[in-house]
Amino acid sequence: MGAVAAWHFFGARTIAVDVDDNKLNIASKAGAGYTINTSRESMHDKLLDLTDGMGPDVVFEAIGLPQTFRAAVEEVAFAGRVVYIGYAKEPVSYETRLFVQKELEIMGSRNALPEDFRQAIRMLQNHLFPVEDAVSIIAPIEEAPGLLRAWTENPARFSKIMVTMD
Repeated sequence: MGAVAAWHFFGARTIAVDVDDNKLNIASKAGAGYTINTSRESMHDKLLDLTDGMGPDVVFEAIGLPQTFRAAVEEVAFAGRVVYIGYAKEPVSYETRLFVQKELEIMGSRNALPEDFRQAIRMLQNHLFPVEDAVSIIAPIEEAPGLLRAWTENPARFSKIMVTMD
């Protein structure tokens, strides 16, 4: 959601992909101009349709599944960029010829600079991120271990978990 909101904030045309309509609805509120529910439609066909047959210039992978890691490389445009935010909990096998044939730039992104936090604060101050929709639960810190276990066991159940430190 953060990547969608940030790129929308900077003026990019964003496409959110998921299997959950609720998460896609939140992504729309965060700035996704288009959404693709892969449980109902072909991501490949829809991406080609939305990008005049070229594929997206940049793909952010934020799920961390082997199939989404591979899909990012397969769907990005030639000379495109793939940015991995999520990380897979198991090994990922690639058709590495696509890295070379498509002349891809592949990056990982986990860290943020102070200016990134200032931008996020400005987005929140300007009400450009749907906090009320994105936060699944607000709980005291004492409940955090149980919620994190529940999130690990069923990540689709949560969007964001906010922990209070009262």
